[in-house]
Amino acid sequence: MPTMKEVASRAGVSLKSVSRVVNGHPNTSAEVREKVERAIAELGWRPNTHARSLRTGRTGLIALSVPDLRTSSASHLAQALVSEAERQGLRVAIEPSHGRAERVRRTLDACGASFDAVVHVGALPAGIDPASLDPAHPVVLVRAAESLEQAWADAPPEAAADGPARDAADEPAGNAAGATGGSRTPRDGAAAASLDSVDTDSDASARAVHHHLRTVGRSRVVILGREAGAADGFTRALSRAFADAPVLRPSHTADRAAGRELAAQALAAAPASDALVCAEDELAIGALSLLHERGIAVPGRIAVTGHGNIDDGQFTTPTLTTIDLGLPSLARHVVEQVRARLDGDRSPARRIVLRARILRRESTLGLGGIGPTGAVGGAAGIDPDLGPGSGSGPSPAPDPAAAADRGPEEAPWLG
Repeated sequence: MPTMKEVASRAGVSLKSVSRVVNGHPNTSAEVREKVERAIAELGWRPNTHARSLRTGRTGLIALSVPDLRTSSASHLAQALVSEAERQGLRVAIEPSHGRAERVRRTLDACGASFDAVVHVGALPAGIDPASLDPAHPVVLVRAAESLEQAWADAPPEAAADGPARDAADEPAGNAAGATGGSRTPRDGAAAASLDSVDTDSDASARAVHHHLRTVGRSRVVILGREAGAADGFTRALSRAFADAPVLRPSHTADRAAGRELAAQALAAAPASDALVCAEDELAIGALSLLHERGIAVPGRIAVTGHGNIDDGQFTTPTLTTIDLGLPSLARHVVEQVRARLDGDRSPARRIVLRARILRRESTLGLGGIGPTGAVGGAAGIDPDLGPGSGSGPSPAPDPAAAADRGPEEAPWLG
């Protein structure tokens, strides 16, 4: 079996350089990394993870605590995190919680023994106090923005670590797409914000969808949200952007079957609607199926948008306009935050909010990029004047408490 010394000799680098590459050290040059990875592949060498664990006291394993993997968006997020962790020399164990607090608690309790760190998707369940967690074994939250928003409300912004990261609360709707913000540290005593978190900007994404639909002449919108109890900051952001739009939610997982059911409900309750705005691509694909079955033209009669940019959206008929969440970038920030904490960073918790982008496709533009109102939309792609947070968004959002889910009967335009 080849040794680490042979890898170093083949790559023409030091043993320390091989170690830095294998352990995913961020300050390794691309040239050295390429040489070492090529030598590892040629020799078929595998690091001795057991020996490394005995030497460092670490397992090299991160737990990914996720409610479930039944939707494509959840599995895509998991895959992005697994790929990025492997790139940085870590492994991931997926721990489905099925929404049960005791399973999340069990995963957190195993941190330091079975796992070096936990990445948790969504907010921590009630009853789990972040202050009780050992900072030597980090926990990073992903897609927990809705539950953290109030705790971070008074947090002063810091300088951005890099371009993609920004602070959603400090960027007004009219900022340019290229504007950068930063990460934040929580106000004193805000236990809910005492953990690092990484999210995409739901409010800016919702404003982008609002702007795009307004551009193609759509104003009678129905929102198809996720199931009750799911982490669903995007649906709430859509409620703020589309202040008069009713919200329909499925009674089960927000999958394609649910999308078909909700589309049928929307057509029955709101026959004059001209757009279905979906909180998940799965819902949107199900809605497209129902509309096709009924012979309803998309986007001629009704436009459809999704959220998540799963692969299937490129192959639907028509192709699906959606929000690309930039999962590789999100995963990179998550794993880098984990590594920084494992390497001894004890600075205050950081909240990183990343840009998403709207991908304009046929479900809103029509074939050839011509919208139903006759406005030329150009080739399907990124809206040229929209990064989330850019363009002329809606008037200032109403009080979030007043923008709670509405039933169809409360939308003033429904007939």
